[in-house]
Amino acid sequence: MRPLIDTNNLSHSQEFLIYYSRSNIVMRAALLIGTAIAVIYFYIENKPWIVLLLLGLFIFQIPYLIRFIKSIDDIQFRINAEGIQYQNNMLVSWDKIENERVETEYDKENEGTDYFIYFIKDTGQVMKFSLEDLSTSRGELQIVLTVNRNRFNKESIA
Repeated sequence: MRPLIDTNNLSHSQEFLIYYSRSNIVMRAALLIGTAIAVIYFYIENKPWIVLLLLGLFIFQIPYLIRFIKSIDDIQFRINAEGIQYQNNMLVSWDKIENERVETEYDKENEGTDYFIYFIKDTGQVMKFSLEDLSTSRGELQIVLTVNRNRFNKESIA
């Protein structure tokens, strides 16, 4: 279970872990079950082309669901007072990161998508990740980034 950020007592939140969202897996499984039901229905209705199309979709989605289920406990981000670590990559120290933020981008239909963005100074790389599939919210992540950046700044001064 991942620790929550307590804004009243920041000493208890030493590290914040972000995983894939479990709701994504539930949604994919529901889609798979719905497709299986549709295959059975159209088979009974004697519509072979629709059955073949839906059966292909069903078989195509199984590996994706299995991959998501296997990766549900894989840590996507580790954020602490030392820096940010993405998946199994090396931890990038806060002194090599700048402009970390959560930003909303809007599409043509004016629907917003939240992104976790930070810049790595050494490589000149901009890291940008959608929060849709992750187990954190915009507000929670913004608090974590602020708290851990401030902890790093306090520890580096001391």
